[in-house]
Amino acid sequence: MPDRAERAGGPVAVWRERVTDPAAVTAVLALAALCASLYSPALTWAVTGGLAGFSLSGSV
Repeated sequence: MPDRAERAGGPVAVWRERVTDPAAVTAVLALAALCASLYSPALTWAVTGGLAGFSLSGSV
């Protein structure tokens, strides 16, 4: 009986399954949130500047 990788289309399908697993995405987002929290003052000003630029550009 073929194993799961052979039925699903080979090692690419297994890799794709692991990358798109919700647990993997959640872990990456949690790590990104942790890294962002270390730079919160800079990110706050970056977001504020981006929003100000967007509103002043006439795109609103």
